[in-house]
Amino acid sequence: MRLSLILLFLQLWGHVEVSFSENVCSRLPNVPHSYVSENTKKVEYHEGDVIHFTCETGYISGPTIRYICTNTGWESIRRGKCTLKPCELPEDVPNGYYEIIHGEELVFGTAIKYFCNSGYTMGDRDGSRTCQLDGWSSTVPVCESKSFSQQPIGVMDPNLQVTGLPQGNEAIKTGDTLHFRCADQYKLEGSEVIECLETGYWNASFPSCSDPVGCEKPPLLSDGDTKTSTKRQYSHGESVEYICQNYYIMEGTPYKTCKNGKWTGQMRCLKPCTVNREDMRKHNIQFRYVSDDKLYSQHNDVIEFRCTRGRPVGSSGMRQKCIEGVMHLPTCQ
Repeated sequence: MRLSLILLFLQLWGHVEVSFSENVCSRLPNVPHSYVSENTKKVEYHEGDVIHFTCETGYISGPTIRYICTNTGWESIRRGKCTLKPCELPEDVPNGYYEIIHGEELVFGTAIKYFCNSGYTMGDRDGSRTCQLDGWSSTVPVCESKSFSQQPIGVMDPNLQVTGLPQGNEAIKTGDTLHFRCADQYKLEGSEVIECLETGYWNASFPSCSDPVGCEKPPLLSDGDTKTSTKRQYSHGESVEYICQNYYIMEGTPYKTCKNGKWTGQMRCLKPCTVNREDMRKHNIQFRYVSDDKLYSQHNDVIEFRCTRGRPVGSSGMRQKCIEGVMHLPTCQ
């Protein structure tokens, strides 16, 4: 009787051991965001069975994650984890930028939105894109300069001329400018250039043209004067002629003209050079030619010298030109 009980106990213990070894891999390894691939999935796992994990949609793991069932449980053959699939850096858009509006990194499920800089618009586009399995959804939006229906100009001054208006039915865009000028005898009142703002309005009113105005007495000319006596007031379009003092040479036009309250025309009187005999004596030189024997030489005149004794020294040659009142004398020793 006692022997029978012992045999029964040993039989039952062996059955427990077998059941334990068979159920040691019943609990699968914990790999977040993954599931056991269909080709390695079983109802029960036994020692030596290998399973592969497949990441959920939107996740990647690199090399396949693999585990093997041993008599002590699951052991990893190739450990890993499933992480969100990244997207490439979104394309930049000229005259705009993007911001992340959902998520923190540029991975699967993250949403971004494009915005245009001030003065630009993407029209009816929402500008949103989402990181998907095959990359970013939709295409990159385009930020174009805002355009507006042409602002009514109204009745322009008949003497006002404008450049910069669009051709045909083209719209005026943000940043477009118009340039104005008046006919020759009229004076511009207002801004010479106006710009279309992003609000759709001009930054200034359209200018107008007023009747031309006269000028007060003409300005003085250094080392010169007007050819005739001057008046206290001149009409638009009147001119005054200038002359230079003796031996001075005029550079530029001899006339200044009154144009809408301002005198136009540029001239100046270039100084002559003086060569006195005392300076020549100190340099041991004299005029080479009798015709050069004069006290004043006009601008651009060329004078030749010769030594009274010795030979020329220094860098100054014996032939010198008068340049705006300056002439360098040569030296002989």
